[in-house]
Amino acid sequence: MPELKATLSTLVIEKLSEDITAVGINVPGHAQNVMSQDFMRELKQVLTYLQDDPPRGLLVESRQSDSFLAGADIDQINAVWSLPPAHLQELCDNGRNLLGMFASLPFPSVAIIDGACLGGGLELALACDFRIVTENHKVILGMPEVKLGLLPGWGGTVRLPRLIGTGPAIELIVSGDAITGSQAKTLGLVDACVPGSSARESACGVLERAIASGDYLKRRAALQLPHVLNKSENDFLLATTGAAILGRTKGNYPAPMVAFNTIMQGATKSIQEAAELESRAFSELVQTSVAKQLVRVHRLGERNRRDGGLGESSNLNSDQSLNVNELQKPSVIGAGIMGAGIAARHVRSGFVTRLVDVDAKALSESVPAILEEAAWDRFYQKTDQKKMRELTGCLMSTTQLSSITDADIVIESVIERTDLKRQVLAEIENIVSPKAIICTNTSTNPIATLASVFSDPTRFCGMHFFNPVRKMSLVEVIRGPETSDSTISSVVLHAKQLKKVPVVVRDSPGFLVNRVLTPYLHESVELLREGVNPSQIDKVSRRFGMPLGPLELYDMVGLDTAFYAGLVMANAIGDRIDASPVIPALVKAGWLGRKTGIGFYAYKGTGHDAKIESVNKKLDDLINPYRLVEEQVTDEQICDRLFLPMLLESLLVLDEGIVRDGCDIDLAVIHALGFPAFRGGIFAWGDSLGATEIVRRLDQFSHLGPRMKPPTRLLNHAKSGRPFTSSKGNESQTRKGI
Repeated sequence: MPELKATLSTLVIEKLSEDITAVGINVPGHAQNVMSQDFMRELKQVLTYLQDDPPRGLLVESRQSDSFLAGADIDQINAVWSLPPAHLQELCDNGRNLLGMFASLPFPSVAIIDGACLGGGLELALACDFRIVTENHKVILGMPEVKLGLLPGWGGTVRLPRLIGTGPAIELIVSGDAITGSQAKTLGLVDACVPGSSARESACGVLERAIASGDYLKRRAALQLPHVLNKSENDFLLATTGAAILGRTKGNYPAPMVAFNTIMQGATKSIQEAAELESRAFSELVQTSVAKQLVRVHRLGERNRRDGGLGESSNLNSDQSLNVNELQKPSVIGAGIMGAGIAARHVRSGFVTRLVDVDAKALSESVPAILEEAAWDRFYQKTDQKKMRELTGCLMSTTQLSSITDADIVIESVIERTDLKRQVLAEIENIVSPKAIICTNTSTNPIATLASVFSDPTRFCGMHFFNPVRKMSLVEVIRGPETSDSTISSVVLHAKQLKKVPVVVRDSPGFLVNRVLTPYLHESVELLREGVNPSQIDKVSRRFGMPLGPLELYDMVGLDTAFYAGLVMANAIGDRIDASPVIPALVKAGWLGRKTGIGFYAYKGTGHDAKIESVNKKLDDLINPYRLVEEQVTDEQICDRLFLPMLLESLLVLDEGIVRDGCDIDLAVIHALGFPAFRGGIFAWGDSLGATEIVRRLDQFSHLGPRMKPPTRLLNHAKSGRPFTSSKGNESQTRKGI
């Protein structure tokens, strides 16, 4: 075989024995292999070269550890927003035709997947005749395009249904979720799962058998045919999956339903006709504002993953002067709901974790639930019993605080009593090594107050997890007055090892999330006092895209919890928002929400999963003494009154230097409050209205007092026309100490 004349920067060609060629993917400048413009150009050169001078077989692999190919280069997507539909369809066709060259090669091909294989990377693997995954636990396969408001555009909706069936393909593409190598083997997405050390040998064996039998040609021909469903299968998918998608997206995210329809229609057509449907659907989705906002949210997440917690100047990989520690020996103090959830997250993430609680009964009762949660299999939607047994040795429970002497991070999660927390934290400091980091999981206690018990407060900070820990991805890392940079960076890194999204905030009442949430909750009760029906308030919020309305959320977290949180928040917003008398009245009546079966709503039963039966029929009688002048408000005005105060509070948070910039706020409200990602975050939503329009809308609510007064930062945006999300528009006024 003659040498390829072109110089390659992203691909490596290696000639193996028996006239087998290996093509190694190694895209420079990225943590994972991506399909950059250079990669696509060189791939075409290599495939053309192999067509002209064919080997007996082709092996495609990665030269980067834990990454096969992670799809398109997201940094280049801005270039497509303004392209006309015809040009977009042409781009899809070109990419698909390039990958389709694998199916026209006069020899078989096999992809060895030893890491992340996502989006366009999986489409490339699907274009190969065979796929082998290794037993590397970092192997994942998926098509996450719908999470960016898009769908696979290079043949994914065409090839995948023909390989694994229409139903499974719809689930994989419409959910956007990744699966493991063994799950891919179960689905028939890959042909074998082998040890990494023997992957090449296995791949070569697959090629030799394919060459000898010629069956790969029959396989190619079969995958070109339509995958026609019988009427009952077709009707079942339309009735169940289609309805489930609408129920899940509420019509706010078009990509899942477009992907569903594209797959269903394309399955009955020729591969060329199905490809045209895919290109057309992709070009239409790219034009939507939802796709642009979801791409922005993705970038916020990528920025967070690269951020060491101290700003863009920090670099956890090279700045050794910070003494950033990769913490390996965690202990959790307190086996209540939060402590158990934090322990389960650590065990699931591979940490040998010690759990301490003075209540032996509560401790022993928490252990089975912790292990079940740690071994939960999202793909099969049940606890993996084998994994649960394997994880048993990763959880050590004890009533003795003295057992934590070797811990390098201790997370205190006892009840929210300041005196008890101070006592426990002081005891922890006396037991652990001087180098150990100590954190408190708290939503209300000032870090400065708790830090005063320490002889060395530099190693202490807040680490606020949200309930339920298994579902809520945000963690607030709260810097106290004397917390060191090394402590912050080490805790941020630890949160990421738990697969959490850490946001660093300055110590202040309510920190970040509860601070921004409070005006939203408060306004819902004020609307109630003005005579607006509870169901109408919550319906408007859910239509906006929130998972729960504000009154439903009150009942979920507990009215007693909300009451005590309100006392804390009074220190931050008491000059603008008067505490509502309704919440203490509900608490006094014993109506605490789901936990008691009655709050703003009446429930069928009690507990977190209790279903709403009706609005609390006695609610009007309780509210009557606190009625305000009745207001006739439209749904649009209700929406503005709920969400504009959140935006105003976010602007004040920036002014006070609680966070570094507005990107952290947008990320936090999405991950902790369920603010709709399709709106891009609170500031992106503000930009969709414009600062001038926001000032106009606030003017109609001026009679409501200081809580609707535009802050100076908003007026400056209205005057300059600068977006809230611009780099100069969302920085904190006081960045020092964040």
